[in-house]
Amino acid sequence: MIPRIFQKKGVGLNYFDFYHFLEGLTKYDKWGEMIDETTKHKKIKNNNNRWHKKDKIHQDFKELFNKFKNSKLVISYRDDGIPTTTELVGMLEGLGKKVKIHTMNYQYVLSQTKSSEILIVAN
Repeated sequence: MIPRIFQKKGVGLNYFDFYHFLEGLTKYDKWGEMIDETTKHKKIKNNNNRWHKKDKIHQDFKELFNKFKNSKLVISYRDDGIPTTTELVGMLEGLGKKVKIHTMNYQYVLSQTKSSEILIVAN
């Protein structure tokens, strides 16, 4: 599952458009057929999965966290995402997790604005 980050403005940032390096490593034998050669930055072909629906994103995170409730979780997230960091922490604490937040101010290479990168660690 590859989340789409929904910023507070409601604009979705699709993981496939920018951060697909790990996806390529995990599916290396299929990498050639996954690349969209028609795009400037050689994006991964994007099948419209459930993570691309803003009205379902809260439920998707809840299901993901529940699936891995017996695991330690580390989530890299942007401070302007939907759900909010507070909402994500609430979901994790609702599963009995102890949560620590680490924040780093950051400007993404392709972004005109500064934001914070949030690292959520849940045990």
